[in-house]
Amino acid sequence: MEEFYLWHGEKKLESKMKARWINASYYRGGTSKGVFFRGQDLPTSNQEELNKIFLDITGSPDPNGRQLNGMGGGVSSLSKCVIVSPSKREGIDVDYTFIQIAVDQPIADWSNNCGNLSSAVGPFAVNEGLLKVKDGEATIKIYQVNTDKVIHSTFAVKDGFADPDGDYQIAGVSGSGSKIRLDYLDPGGSGTGKLLPTGNVIDVVEIDGKKINISIVDAATPLVYIKSDDINLKCTENPDQLDTNLDAMKIIQTIRNKAAVMIGLARNENEVPLGTPRIGIVSEPRDYVALDKSKISKDSYDICTRMFSMGKAHKAIMGTAGVNIGVACAIDGTLPNLVKRKDANILETRVGNPSGIIISGAVVEKKENKFFAKSAVMYRTARPLMKGSVFI
Repeated sequence: MEEFYLWHGEKKLESKMKARWINASYYRGGTSKGVFFRGQDLPTSNQEELNKIFLDITGSPDPNGRQLNGMGGGVSSLSKCVIVSPSKREGIDVDYTFIQIAVDQPIADWSNNCGNLSSAVGPFAVNEGLLKVKDGEATIKIYQVNTDKVIHSTFAVKDGFADPDGDYQIAGVSGSGSKIRLDYLDPGGSGTGKLLPTGNVIDVVEIDGKKINISIVDAATPLVYIKSDDINLKCTENPDQLDTNLDAMKIIQTIRNKAAVMIGLARNENEVPLGTPRIGIVSEPRDYVALDKSKISKDSYDICTRMFSMGKAHKAIMGTAGVNIGVACAIDGTLPNLVKRKDANILETRVGNPSGIIISGAVVEKKENKFFAKSAVMYRTARPLMKGSVFI
């Protein structure tokens, strides 16, 4: 974009200046933050042109890994963009598109959804006047463009705006907020078209002559599970410990690449998208210390996990991964199902992660020897942080 100087009274240059600002809001949703746009405010609908804009706005790529020259926060959970528009689909209120921005690479990934930021979509739509709702409890019907799925978002509305205040707390976020319920309808097959992309509850991959069991479940997002014990991890490590364990990270990413080819998300292991499939390790409940230094007892939750996104260990759990693990726990024979607490309530599975415990629930049925995920539920909080314009 050409350089220019703004001189007093020169309307042409002033117009150029205005053209470099885009209306936007900055929201926290769950344990993520992102820049939110109304579709009508974006200067183009061309995906390649939008990629350049979103990379510039977030400050990517940054070889220093900090995104100081943009709105990103230096980690995958803080490097995200969202587009929300009124929907023309019958029975749907808004269309929601998610874009994951890589921190240190010029990559804008449109292939997946962010379950955490999904919780901010309904409040954003109401706050921006994209639809009118009455005060009280509102349910917004969201079409998730990336995954071709429908999400129902239920939250409190006060004085015509989404009410962010409440006493509900989620792991990884300080303070409390108003509870937001996310119902994922028919979440299976969001990325591959199948709840169990290979048709199996357990598959086997070979790494350096060693056979390792994995489970691949596609609910809200395609996700590969490994038992932590099988790759010499405890599943109680904090994210920094995992990121610096180069041997383990190499194995994890190699398994992810192999699984991507197995389920048709890549032609070969060198062409696997950075954002999908996601991957995680699981174990039975174990005592550990959360990032806020609180002690998490093995008796207080049902399954332990550490998730990985964009090549890094997540500091909490991706929202779609939270949905996925609830579904996976309800499918007999998967690794999450085998390691979870045997008396766990499938409708309210307590999932231990680096930041604490989240609740995930699912309704899964088996018909003609096939599993079907009817719905999945997750609870989050969200709130607006900034409303104005971003500069490109």
